[in-house]
Amino acid sequence: MSRSSSSPKRDRLDPVVVHARREAVVILLAFVACLIWSISCCHLLGYRGPDDGPVAKVLGMPSWVFWGVLVPWIAADVFAVWFCFCFMADDPLATDEDETGYCSRDRGDDLIGGTAGGDASREEDRHD
Repeated sequence: MSRSSSSPKRDRLDPVVVHARREAVVILLAFVACLIWSISCCHLLGYRGPDDGPVAKVLGMPSWVFWGVLVPWIAADVFAVWFCFCFMADDPLATDEDETGYCSRDRGDDLIGGTAGGDASREEDRHD
């Protein structure tokens, strides 16, 4: 029978980390979608042979610029507004174990050999 050396509390992730990972994945997927769209449109509409005739224009600019640069740019702006105001989680950044159930050590706030605030300095303050 094998026993796990880690406690269940240490295995549980902070909700801030979970939300940050989810948001990072969504941003990465949006970036890849715009990248593929932009490269595909610019390649298919922009590289023309000498016998293909004049370049088609949309709103006075070449069609490959409109569909391959302007449209993804506007889509990215609309996505960014939606992401910031509708999707992104507003998590409280609590520092007390009682507020979140996670102690500062679980979040990596401690230093080697002691805590970030230094226990020795707090002990001296109590005796003065």
